[in-house]
Amino acid sequence: MEANTAKRAAELIAQARRSGQLLQALPDECRPTTLAEGYGIQHAFLELWDAPTAGWKCAATAEDVQAAYAITAPFYGRVFGPTVFQSPASVAAEAFGRLCIETEFAFRFGTALPPRDSAYEREEIVAAIDVLIPAFEIISPRFDSLLTDDVPTCAADCAINGGAVLGRPYENWDSLNLAEHEVRFLVNGEERGAGTGAKALGHPFNVLDWLVNALSRRGIDLNAGEIVSTGTCTGIVYIEKGQKAVADYGVLGAVEVTFD
Repeated sequence: MEANTAKRAAELIAQARRSGQLLQALPDECRPTTLAEGYGIQHAFLELWDAPTAGWKCAATAEDVQAAYAITAPFYGRVFGPTVFQSPASVAAEAFGRLCIETEFAFRFGTALPPRDSAYEREEIVAAIDVLIPAFEIISPRFDSLLTDDVPTCAADCAINGGAVLGRPYENWDSLNLAEHEVRFLVNGEERGAGTGAKALGHPFNVLDWLVNALSRRGIDLNAGEIVSTGTCTGIVYIEKGQKAVADYGVLGAVEVTFD
């Protein structure tokens, strides 16, 4: 895809972000047909969007989500600072095209992991982590669907990320077995989902292995202070305006959000 074509697609996505008006699809002349083209548009979008990057989301790390998108590997997108909230959060519902959220284990990196020729090993990646943060991801595409039939456009749209709600940072995370750590998702006190960290590629660390090296291969820095969310533990849940969503992470505490 030529640079001007990618820029045109990025302009349409940026306009949709600003206006809140959802797109049905990108025009055929600038619609990506491969994941690489989608990432190219995501990169072009960064030239148009002046909000600071807060970190990264990893999409399609659960088997059922991969099946829905007809893919066998995750993809990634940037998360921006103004749409990251601290729990308990009260968020304007009108700011999002959908009130769709997931429970996720997120990690803040205290040490940068810059691109390099050799792959990063698990020990290096884990050593770079500062804290573990229980989180909600807000999924909110700039399109009128979740784009399950169009992964390249998903990638172009920063992996359809809308934002995140972060719980209390947890420093002693290395003593936890995250693959077996249970998470419950409740809406107005009623359980809507339950699962463990194993839903994210078998273990959240597997997701970190994938993302760090995917970014490195594309020449992208993972900077100190950035947060990486590793994919849903309990599935995608839609909530309604005024409902209170709570993710119970046990010893890690709870994450709360209400869309007003």
